[in-house]
Amino acid sequence: MTEPVKARILLVEDEPQMLDICDYILTGAGYLVVGSPDAETALQHVRAQHFDLALCDIMLPNASGLTLCRRIRDSTDIPVCFLSAKGTPEERVAGFEAGADDYIVKPFNARELLMRVAVILRRNAQGELNNGPLVLTRGSNTVRVGHRRVPVSDAELRLLVTLLEHRGEPVSWRDLVATAWLTEAPETGRDMLKTTIHRLRAKLGDTEPPLIVAVRGEGYLMPDLLPDRR
Repeated sequence: MTEPVKARILLVEDEPQMLDICDYILTGAGYLVVGSPDAETALQHVRAQHFDLALCDIMLPNASGLTLCRRIRDSTDIPVCFLSAKGTPEERVAGFEAGADDYIVKPFNARELLMRVAVILRRNAQGELNNGPLVLTRGSNTVRVGHRRVPVSDAELRLLVTLLEHRGEPVSWRDLVATAWLTEAPETGRDMLKTTIHRLRAKLGDTEPPLIVAVRGEGYLMPDLLPDRR
């Protein structure tokens, strides 16, 4: 019996060897992969088919991966992840500013690729995460507190998803920095996280109990406000 396809992935890569390697890894894990060697062909695929994820190189013929990501964002909300040898902090920031959901620096191994793909797909699957008055709609990136819609940045959204998925459990500041900014946490990351959490709390407003609680010397947690279902 044929196994069901996990997800449809658009793979945009102009190097044939890298395209074949990624195709082999993803297909072997149960994904359906449609390859494209350039940005224009990729856009044609996006207009003609449904995809659950786009994996894009940045250095592409016709147009850069950054331009491709912006054009994909103009017509669809499918998640986009860059696969690029351009890995400086400035280059990664440019990728996220273009609208990327994740950024993987070459070279990477098969396990990392599959883990990052699985995380992106899980976080963008349709459905809702909720905890007390907080409701996050997957796929549309909608956050509500009660009847109030709350605008959040991509980093703030990733923080909320992580805290929601681990509600009732403390999450270390290093893990939260890695989740929010998709990079290993430098020592300055603690202050960066503190500032972002402060801003996020202000957006969520005063609730009782608070939706985000500091855990001294460790990180932050979101209290479990769901009723006991036992």
